[in-house]
Parts: sequence; structure tokens; C-alpha cells
Amino acid sequence: MKKPLFPLRAAACAAALFSGCQSSATYKDGTYKAQYQDADDHGWTEYVTITVSGGKFTAVDFDALNEDGEKKSQDEDYKAAYTGAGYQTYPADYSKKLEDSLLSKQNPDQVDAVAGATNSSRSFKDLVKQLESRMKKGDTSTLVVKKSK
Repeated sequence: MKKPLFPLRAAACAAALFSGCQSSATYKDGTYKAQYQDADDHGWTEYVTITVSGGKFTAVDFDALNEDGEKKSQDEDYKAAYTGAGYQTYPADYSKKLEDSLLSKQNPDQVDAVAGATNSSRSFKDLVKQLESRMKKGDTSTLVVKKSK
């Protein structure tokens, strides 16, 4: 006598539905870094460093360095130029928003752009996406990325 397969099918469908809400990526523990090969028009080279523990993002650092090794997020003149131009955000603010968003959502595809920092938001997501294959393999060497124009 055949047993009905409906309960098994229903369970399989429910599992598929709920698993779609999470990133399907499985990351290996480690600290990963990606940076652009070249500086932008203002002399800043953007980078992201991500720490993975237990297969999840546990720390994220997104910033940019100039040729003197100074961080964009700590440059008060750059902040003044941003806010003086009427922007509601500045490097230290939008970097934190992007970092926090990735930590809470655990999926770079779900990170929203920060208003007033569209290009930096795009760079953040690009660098994280570029790192994904390395995080899956456990390759912690620094990834140097050529920025697409």
C-alpha cells in the first residue's frame, strides 16, 4: 500500500522557501581583504576587510587610504567638504552604515546603498562580492581588484 507523499512534499517546499531567506554561501573562518588596485580621482584607495567566524560575518571594515596611509573616515577636511557640499553623510558615517548593514543582513546582495554615498556603496558591495569566492575557499590572501569604470 502506497503512503501519501503530501506531508513529505510539503515539508520539502517549506524548507526550500525558508532557506531562500538566508545567503546560500558557506564561508570559512578567517580574515579577508579586498582593495582596489588604483586610487580614485581624489587619491583614495578603497578597501574592505571582513572577519568570518562560525561561517558568519562578525567584523567588517570599509574605508579608503591615501598615499600617506591616512584613512578617509578620519580625514576631517574631507568630512567638512562633504557636509559643506550639502551631503547628509560623510565617510565615517556611510562606512559604518554599510558595515552594520552587512553584519545584520549577512548577505551583500541585501545591503542597501547609502543616500549621498552611491559610488562608495557600489564599491563596498563590489569588493565584498569579489571576496566571496575566496571566503568560500578560505583564501585569506589580499585580493587586488581593478575597479570597473
